[in-house]
Amino acid sequence: MKEHIMKAGMVLSFLGMILQFTGCKGGEENSRQRNSQAYIKENNGSEDNAINTLQAGSKYKIVTPMMELKEAVVSILEDNYWPDALLSEEEFAERTGVSSDMYESFMAEYQHSEAGIDMMILIEAKEDCLRDVEKYMNEYRELLLNIYEKQPQNKAKVFASRIEVINNYVCYVQLGADITDLESQGEDVMVAYCQQENERAIDILEKTILEWEN
Repeated sequence: MKEHIMKAGMVLSFLGMILQFTGCKGGEENSRQRNSQAYIKENNGSEDNAINTLQAGSKYKIVTPMMELKEAVVSILEDNYWPDALLSEEEFAERTGVSSDMYESFMAEYQHSEAGIDMMILIEAKEDCLRDVEKYMNEYRELLLNIYEKQPQNKAKVFASRIEVINNYVCYVQLGADITDLESQGEDVMVAYCQQENERAIDILEKTILEWEN
């Protein structure tokens, strides 16, 4: 399963390289001058710039603005926010085709479990790459729908996922936590529940991002 994701991701990554030379040139530094790194590792009290995959249980700190956005979502979903590990810059590009020259900062946090697919991806896209980033995320969602076609709970979570563009942020939320007890009630019930959770996440993300502009 992971091999299929990586192979498809490599194809998307190649497409991203093509876009790099055909119009997606990057934007000016944001006036807020936010850190371009998604997170930094914590190491005995010292902090080093890092883009490494951190396993579940490892300490990491997401830097602003991503920390503020994540904390806003967690404050709403509480224990129902399950993503607990980060994709590195390279892994993110391989899976989605969204390369580092297309954004100012990003956070791709996923559930570090073979059975779990809860995920939240936040991308502060460069202005002239915004639509390309959105396109790649939609293609990534379609890929996941195909992969999890035969897994009812995972299929429901991907089907209920949301991709929302808020100013220059592309937000992908694929949440829902434990829906095991809902499976017996059918796909529609599972999808509806996950859609509700994703809507709650999108609402607070939009509120937080728009507040920055005021």
